[in-house]
Amino acid sequence: MTIDADKKQTLTVSTIRNVNVVNIMQSILRDRTKTRSELAKENHISVMTVKHIVDDLIAGGILVEKVCGGSNVGRKPKALEINEKFGNIVCINLTSVDEISFLIYDIYEALEAEQTLEFDPKCTYRENLLRAVGLIKEKLAALHTVTVGIAVFVPSAYYENVDLVNYDLIADFKDLHIKQLFAEAFGIGNILVLHDVVPAAWSEYESMDSESDSQFYFYCGHGVGGFFIHRGTAVMGQELMAGEVGKMLLLTDSAGKKYTTFEDMISVSVLNQKLREAGIDKKFKEVIRTYEEQGEEAKRVVDEALDVIVRVLYNLLWVYNPGTLVVDSCYSDYSRLIMTRFQEFVESLENEAIPIHVEVRQALYDEYHMMRGCFHMVRDAWVDEIYN
Repeated sequence: MTIDADKKQTLTVSTIRNVNVVNIMQSILRDRTKTRSELAKENHISVMTVKHIVDDLIAGGILVEKVCGGSNVGRKPKALEINEKFGNIVCINLTSVDEISFLIYDIYEALEAEQTLEFDPKCTYRENLLRAVGLIKEKLAALHTVTVGIAVFVPSAYYENVDLVNYDLIADFKDLHIKQLFAEAFGIGNILVLHDVVPAAWSEYESMDSESDSQFYFYCGHGVGGFFIHRGTAVMGQELMAGEVGKMLLLTDSAGKKYTTFEDMISVSVLNQKLREAGIDKKFKEVIRTYEEQGEEAKRVVDEALDVIVRVLYNLLWVYNPGTLVVDSCYSDYSRLIMTRFQEFVESLENEAIPIHVEVRQALYDEYHMMRGCFHMVRDAWVDEIYN
């Protein structure tokens, strides 16, 4: 197959132009305002190239140009900004079985609204999700800006070709086409659906300040999972399920040969249920926050989960052999306790097992970092689409 020389040249010029558009937009988004000369110098392109691109962006309503303040002598320079009608980005967390939380950012990553909606037990998951959609619409209407993208976080692998999530703890996920639902509800195409551990693991990996070049990220919240990155490459697996440690089967009764999944033993949702069954009228979040002050029965529920977790994590070190193990949870108190117990467990085995050299640390970010971590991915996708 041959490509016509003129067409090849057109494709090349078009590609270069798209790169320049993206670079110019990213420069303005980073610093909020830029002059044309600053854009030319910063991106190593001519002032005339900047002029052509900026004029098109202004004509398209993406940029506006305002006169800068300063000296009264001579012509005042003009600064370019993103049109104030753009915009906002919504990040929605669908990883819990009993609540939905969301954050709304402006285009510069300033938080404009956040809320958590607890589920109505009388409603199905889909009905509760639609309640959350209605609430998000109300918040957006009050902002009077254009929504440029939505990030949706799900608790397991997402298959884009069928628009479905592989997660058995929420039955409605089996026939819930998430991207389609949000596209129809908000009327936009820039919707990113992500397995929650992916952006979290990458943000932790990119923040590593060590000689390690491999990381296993372990997450224990309402769902349980993991993600392995080795030398800058994610290990995804044939069906994108690599690292789904929550699906591992564990023997719970050797005599009866009964098995259950790791997730069904230690997730926050399961532990909330176990606390209720033990007659404890407290949420797991409260119990773990004041663990040392809890009674014997509450500590028993937590300790049984921790005993399972530390043994599984130890086995995972032999499977993946990472240089760094990151422990994370929807509650920082839980991840801190997991990390402490794991370190104690490994130290207790020093004379009984071959030592494994691994840096163990708690995740650096708070409970919302998975949602914040994808803000830039959604914004970048919006920028990429401007002239594509």
